[in-house]
Amino acid sequence: MKTTEKRILEAAGKLFSQRGFHGTGMRAIARAARVSLGTIYHHFRSKEEMLLALLREEYEKRRAAIEDLKRQDLPVPEMIRRIAELHFRLLTAEGPSLRPLAQSLRGLSPQVRRRIRAMRREFVDYLASLIAEGIERGQIRRCDPVIAAHAFLGMVESVSARALEEDEVAERIRERGAGELAEIAWRALAPGPG
Repeated sequence: MKTTEKRILEAAGKLFSQRGFHGTGMRAIARAARVSLGTIYHHFRSKEEMLLALLREEYEKRRAAIEDLKRQDLPVPEMIRRIAELHFRLLTAEGPSLRPLAQSLRGLSPQVRRRIRAMRREFVDYLASLIAEGIERGQIRRCDPVIAAHAFLGMVESVSARALEEDEVAERIRERGAGELAEIAWRALAPGPG
């Protein structure tokens, strides 16, 4: 059985995805979670706190999946492909997703914007450490790992944001986007003849 907090977060994530963060009210979340407004406030002080919890959960899923890939000691091109596939899979999965992050951060309090950016920086730093490892092993060309991590994540986020639309291009991106992005990223990171 799901905990009350989990039900609230699932309802909030679904509504944020459908209506947008700013278009979702606390009462709507309470109705969708089948709890009272007071119960919501017992678990979360604000919608922003729910958004942060959802984003933290998503970043943790990604980090755990990448750790699992790392333990498999896969070649770098395969790891890049699987990271892109993971992002697309989680993006289109049922339940809470990073879709709220695809929205503008405008309208959120400066404190919440800072916390979201800190989570993203933490994830980018983690990707950068993987790239640095690849450089040390000679599997990736010499580059600035932090810039490369930002470039990879930015590319994936940009293309996946387009994949959220409902048309033929979005469908094609959902079907082939992860593989194409992985190929582009690998071409940028592959060590040259040396």
